[in-house]
Amino acid sequence: MPPVLHSGHPVTWSAWHFEPTAVGIAFVVLGLYVAGLRHAGAPFEAWRPAAFLAGGGLMLAALLSPLDAASDRLLSMHMLQHVFLTSIGPPLVLLGIPAQTLRWLLPQGSPGFKAAALLTMPFVAAAAFILNMWLWHIPPIYEAALTDLNVHVAMHVAFMATGLLFWWPIVAPYPELSTAGPGARLLYLFVSGFPMGLLALLLLSSEVIIYDFYQDQPSRLWGLSALEDQQIAGVIMGSLGEVASFVAFTLIFVRYFLTDREELGITPNA
Repeated sequence: MPPVLHSGHPVTWSAWHFEPTAVGIAFVVLGLYVAGLRHAGAPFEAWRPAAFLAGGGLMLAALLSPLDAASDRLLSMHMLQHVFLTSIGPPLVLLGIPAQTLRWLLPQGSPGFKAAALLTMPFVAAAAFILNMWLWHIPPIYEAALTDLNVHVAMHVAFMATGLLFWWPIVAPYPELSTAGPGARLLYLFVSGFPMGLLALLLLSSEVIIYDFYQDQPSRLWGLSALEDQQIAGVIMGSLGEVASFVAFTLIFVRYFLTDREELGITPNA
């Protein structure tokens, strides 16, 4: 059996491993964010830095905390890690970036702006997210990520990048790059949920172990069998993984409904 990547890290509260590369990148991103806030001249809104730090902190914790060590022993913990990297951290990060900061980082007409305009188109962003998620869950590719550090890092980078792309059309942090209206955003969330729900259902309903890596684990955590672990992973993907989408759908729908009533001259007291 191939060695587990983090086999030297016990799954305890002390199992934090501060990888220099991950910590260094986090400081670079934070530095760019602070510089963007200072140079862009955006009015200070305390909730934005709080959202950015919360989202970035959750994503960093998913990579450095005991959750990372547990993810090499249980599929369910790996799935929880992926939820933080794709569905919870990214929308918070995007909510935390003022439009003025993005205009400073990606001025209109620049190559970066043009690339972002293409990548954040709803169809492109959703397709990249869904295809990336399904690709990494193909058994040989998924198991390669568990035994090869370079593949492991590539998987996490891909999850974070496509997570940010997926949430961009929903959060719309840069108005000039976000042309989809409320109705289109609701449709985007609704349609993109089906492929992810199908993958979750596959994990939950399968009577065979999809990933032999977890079947062959010599020491299992918390007494879970490989099949129980796989079913819990399906529940996590199908429930926690969809919570952010459900919250976003609800907020957009309520805002759309209230705006539509205002345009029609209907007030709550009418």
